Amino acid sequence: MKARQFVNVVMQKYGRSSTFYTMSRIKAGEQLFYGSTAEARAAARSPRKKKFAMALPSSAVVPAWMEIMSRMPPAMLRFEISRSDGTKLDFLPFYQRGGGGASKILCVDAAGRCFIHDIDAGVSETVPSLNTPKGDNNPICFSVPSPDALDPERADALYVINQVPVSRNPSNFEVLKCHTLLHIDGDPIFLVSSPARSAIGTHCFNTVTGKWFKAGSWTLPFFNRAEHVLELDNLWSGIDKYRPNHCCAMDMSSIHPDKPPSLMYSWLDLDLPEDWVLLDCGFVYLGAGRFCITKFFEFAMDEDTGHPTEMGAVISGVEVVHSKNENTLQMVKHKSKFYNFVRDNIVCVC
Repeated sequence: MKARQFVNVVMQKYGRSSTFYTMSRIKAGEQLFYGSTAEARAAARSPRKKKFAMALPSSAVVPAWMEIMSRMPPAMLRFEISRSDGTKLDFLPFYQRGGGGASKILCVDAAGRCFIHDIDAGVSETVPSLNTPKGDNNPICFSVPSPDALDPERADALYVINQVPVSRNPSNFEVLKCHTLLHIDGDPIFLVSSPARSAIGTHCFNTVTGKWFKAGSWTLPFFNRAEHVLELDNLWSGIDKYRPNHCCAMDMSSIHPDKPPSLMYSWLDLDLPEDWVLLDCGFVYLGAGRFCITKFFEFAMDEDTGHPTEMGAVISGVEVVHSKNENTLQMVKHKSKFYNFVRDNIVCVC
């Protein structure tokens, strides 16, 4: 499939303007990727120190091969929320490929009120509110296009789940508006896995029957969500939660209650100073074997307090390709760009 041209970036202002948000778009093919796989490999073999457009504090150690973004592209959307409703907004993308999903994003305020903005069309529409807000931890969402819908552009169901479910809360998991992750007996299924030390294990939700069932007592190795990519040997790819500077891929074509799926690959995607502390990450499949990876860090430790003094994000483009013999997959690093959180911070890259 053809790769997406744009990546959407949502920003939030600092200080008195913390209720003010903007949405910009990065041209992925120009900003995050070289012109070809061969050019990316050549750049990896001959790293060069670049001149940056913005000087960071002397205590910040940014690798020489990483380009610094002084500012984001001009905003395509600006909006402000009422202070009486709190300052937090969650942004939940429609991750499915096709049907215009790449340009749609769901905005949810602190009270659970929602609207969808279509960036390409330049229009917004309200949708039913969530039964309950999804807490301070960014919720995870998946969208399911219905194959039987008369209008594929509006054939979306968005499933929203708390990252940290609240005990006895029936609205930890909701569906809004009528990504398939897996198919079992022809039905689209998605999986939810507990933390590694939890005994809850991994459960599946059948989007046709509306029922949950337990897949096994094992847990999945992914940090946040993973992407199912048919053209990459039908594997699932994501950030390795045990080694967060690595991407990993696993085979989930068959599920057994007593045995976790097989981890097929683990690739180093970032090589950063040890004192950079990962806070969160995002992982988006762009098509044609290309991924956009966003990682949020604290860094630049204060010598007196031992606490980090800076925050920022690294946005990277990577490509997964078949080897020459077609038997294995290889990850090719393209460009990585650093954005320092000074006047604003990145909320979401999708």
